[in-house]
Amino acid sequence: MIKLKKIGIGIVGAGWVADNIHAPCYMKNPNAEIVAVADILEKAAKSLAQKYGCKAWYTDYKKMFERNDVDIVDVCVPNYLHADVAIAATEAGKNVICEKPLAISVEQADKMVASAKRHGVKLMYAENSLFAPALTRAKGIIDEGGIGKILYIEARETHSGSHSPYAIQKKYSGGGCLLHLGCHPVGESLWLIDKPVKRVYAETGNLYHDIEVEDFATLLMRFEDDRASTVQANYITKGGMDDRVEIYGTDGVMLVNWTKSDQVRVFSEKGYSYAVEKVDITTGWANVTVNDLWDLGYTNELRHFVECVAEDKKSFPSGEFGREVLKVIFAGYRSAEERKPVTLQT
Repeated sequence: MIKLKKIGIGIVGAGWVADNIHAPCYMKNPNAEIVAVADILEKAAKSLAQKYGCKAWYTDYKKMFERNDVDIVDVCVPNYLHADVAIAATEAGKNVICEKPLAISVEQADKMVASAKRHGVKLMYAENSLFAPALTRAKGIIDEGGIGKILYIEARETHSGSHSPYAIQKKYSGGGCLLHLGCHPVGESLWLIDKPVKRVYAETGNLYHDIEVEDFATLLMRFEDDRASTVQANYITKGGMDDRVEIYGTDGVMLVNWTKSDQVRVFSEKGYSYAVEKVDITTGWANVTVNDLWDLGYTNELRHFVECVAEDKKSFPSGEFGREVLKVIFAGYRSAEERKPVTLQT
């Protein structure tokens, strides 16, 4: 890795994502240093800070933003807080990377993007799938013309459901599986086809879980040039997280399972500690991840943003990209409610 100016990271939110995904990735990056952590719970903030050897912890994230050594604010809080934290960070002159979904409304996303522009800082939408090795390899083959022009995409993220109350209560999450999981395949489709979406049709509902947000969703996107993508998202899939992208072109087909780019298949009668995210048991056959952070794109995603800040380069996916994902998803919610296709405003 090229040696760059060391970039200081301030993490807001000391929960699972920060502890198990973002912080470990920064620790492996010689160009990044976690300098502070903020969480409303002092115990959580202190614990995460001490675990990763950073200098300070805060219960008020705005106090952390006063530090001169914080170059990037990494937003790892529940969805409903994304906009408040990101806007406060950009107003303090900090570059921001925000976990998915960008916000819980298009209006919030608009304010985040506008604030970043107004204060001359970078806002990156943390869509890890676009950095997953299997999917970036597929994109390279597409760019080479390996399957001709893309005609249709079928993409999904599904698993058995979230354990977090923040994911299943609408006031915190903004929606159910369509927003929480569907943001990945929607983003992948926008990235691969790279044309505006003109029309969306969706069906949502609850097939299994008694929760206030949907546990099942299917969404059809029609693009400006009439190409199409179908998105599947649900909380009813047993056996682990399932992320697949099928890409149909004029000259070929690609079937990409981007969560399984580097895994080992194991059979065990006794079980063991960990196979892959969302697998609850490890007896019997299981696909065992070799390196979740690499396979799922997190390592490359966070490294990319650190390099963009250090070298003052444009980052991708941008806040604007994250906002486009939300436009499609909330058009899908409207479509499901009205039971008819919804045309997006260009």
